[in-house]
Amino acid sequence: MAFRLLRHQYTALWARTTQRQARWGPWIALICVGGLLFLLGVSFTSSSPSHDDPYDTTKPYPFGGTPTGVPAIDQLYARQSSSLEEAAARYALRNNRPPPPGYHRWFSFARNHSCLIDEYDQIARDFAPFYQLAREKPAFFKKMVNLGLAKVKRSGNGMKTGRFSGGKFSFTDDHGTLYHEPSEWPNTFSRFAYFMPEMNVIVNGRDEPRVLFNPRQPDMRTKALEPTDKDPFEISPHPTDKFLRDDMNCLLPNQPTGFTGLANDASAFMLYSSSTQFTTDLYPILSMTKISPCWSDIMVPSQFYYSDSRWAGRFPHPNDIPWADKTPKLYWRGMTSGGWIYDSNYHAFPRFRLISIARNHTDLLDVALSAFHESLCGEHCDMQKIKAEYGVTDKSAPREELYRYRYAFDVDGNSFSGRYLGLLRSGSLVFKSTVFTEYFNDWLRPYEHYIPVLPDLSDLTEKVEWAIKHDAEAHAIQMAGQRFAEIVLSDAQNDCYWALVLLEWGRLVGGFKI
Repeated sequence: MAFRLLRHQYTALWARTTQRQARWGPWIALICVGGLLFLLGVSFTSSSPSHDDPYDTTKPYPFGGTPTGVPAIDQLYARQSSSLEEAAARYALRNNRPPPPGYHRWFSFARNHSCLIDEYDQIARDFAPFYQLAREKPAFFKKMVNLGLAKVKRSGNGMKTGRFSGGKFSFTDDHGTLYHEPSEWPNTFSRFAYFMPEMNVIVNGRDEPRVLFNPRQPDMRTKALEPTDKDPFEISPHPTDKFLRDDMNCLLPNQPTGFTGLANDASAFMLYSSSTQFTTDLYPILSMTKISPCWSDIMVPSQFYYSDSRWAGRFPHPNDIPWADKTPKLYWRGMTSGGWIYDSNYHAFPRFRLISIARNHTDLLDVALSAFHESLCGEHCDMQKIKAEYGVTDKSAPREELYRYRYAFDVDGNSFSGRYLGLLRSGSLVFKSTVFTEYFNDWLRPYEHYIPVLPDLSDLTEKVEWAIKHDAEAHAIQMAGQRFAEIVLSDAQNDCYWALVLLEWGRLVGGFKI
């Protein structure tokens, strides 16, 4: 009975959608004629405009290729929905609503490019507050988008506005960001713009999250519906520590279980963020990361994770050193980025903590600060003193230097680390420390694909020691992480994630009703 109800709801949605958007053509009409294809269990894919396929034509199992040879990944692909009816039913069961208009075209796109079909719980979590509010205020989402558009077009504030229309994407303001160039966002969006609805979007061009709104705190539903931020995206506390900790009650756990302790004092972003301009109202903003549950940005893949981006953390040539020939040490090189340095606050920043730990563990860690971020040297910041204190080398190392080591470290800078997927593919086992959430967090699993490290790094050395003592197990984790990053976390998968987020956005902008 429940399945038949879901089928009925989904078929009804397509019927209403067809009336509103006749341009979707004969495929929708076929669905609407009594839902016969659904009832017969027929799987079909809609046609799409003719265009060059930018992806690798070698497709992993089960969509058009052979098994990958990695059991866990083969099982992941094998459990994905194999028909539109099945995918729609699973979506409805997980989300208690039918898929968004255009889902049939997304399904076709995802199947053609060997993307995951059902594993998008992070998208559901990001949109959950907006869908809950839409049940009583269907126009809320569009209202907040319009307010955000007006603000960004006027002031920029590190964001960009754009519009999908007529199967194409274009920016609607002249403000610059790191990713507005034709080779970045426009190039990405062009691959799936042909099945996007007519809509305006707001994309965050900074690596840091912007929507400081915690829906888990009491009375936040009322606050969301009655915005109080008179000048959004202008909140810039200096430093950020007291404001985030005391005023916003944003308390980050250092430990995942038990007596968790606080990670606020171990995060440069939380102590004195390099970039702020937050809003405390619930605005829909597409961002590359956030800190849950304090921020409510809607996450999307970063350009750092696209192979065709100039920001990609790629290596000039692949690893050519076998695991057995690598030095059993943890390797890291990087800048002093993280946050504004004021007096001695930098001692708590994770990259400086790393150097301090390494002084007593040179047998385990080969780490160094290779450059000083002068633009983040604020009041009472003695650059020369700090460089001498922490041995800042002012000498960069080739990325391939990592190949000589079995273990790679990945740690937050000003925000999330854009190196992460590149490190997973490098042939070294990744030790990861972060307070940030990214779109793939549900997919990359601790102790299966990487070794997690606490934000304050207090468990780093003992986990490196474990890896040395348990070499076979450490190597197995490294290989699992590398294969997952190479096979699953592809450019095409990034596009599929982006496209599904935008379909959800489009439905809410249109005024969601069931």
